[in-house]
Amino acid sequence: MKAMWDERYQADEYQYGIDPNDFMKEQITPLPAGRILFPGAGEGRDAVFAAKKGWEVHAFDLSEQGKAKAEKLASAEKTRIHFKVADATNVKFPLESFDVIALTYFHLPLETRLHFYKQCVSWLKPGGLLILEGFNQRQLGLSSGGPKNIDWLFSSATIAEEFPGLKILVNEEKQRTLNEGPLHQGLAEVVQLVGQK
Repeated sequence: MKAMWDERYQADEYQYGIDPNDFMKEQITPLPAGRILFPGAGEGRDAVFAAKKGWEVHAFDLSEQGKAKAEKLASAEKTRIHFKVADATNVKFPLESFDVIALTYFHLPLETRLHFYKQCVSWLKPGGLLILEGFNQRQLGLSSGGPKNIDWLFSSATIAEEFPGLKILVNEEKQRTLNEGPLHQGLAEVVQLVGQK
């Protein structure tokens, strides 16, 4: 997986654009700035947006190329992010250390996902928010992006159960048009979730 993402991100062009995901942007804009974590942060579009808004931003991704492009984007925007190269199966953060964790199109195999989501809940401060947008299982067959394995995709019926310990505030399946760089273009089926610890 690491080699695939490094190859994908080595192009000069930002594969998912440099503008933040609009659902994440909509959710964090009204919040007071605090500490936020972006798992699977890719080329850094969401992390850099949050940093510009005054958040203390922590991020990780498998890809060295993604980290380099995220830091380049942060520098161009005259802001700073804390970005490390790490794998979701073994990344570590202190317990109850984040006000928000934002998962934007971060898809994992089911077993890995369940373990990682449990970790995410443990990293949230009491009252903290988890914000997620990802591809619905109906995304299979659409050309706007996402994994081609249904086990890596979401449904509103199951996603809430994958975050025990959170009060679910938003859990919706939506059809929307993506315009996020060359790899997220066109009609998409997504799940949007917000949960509070």
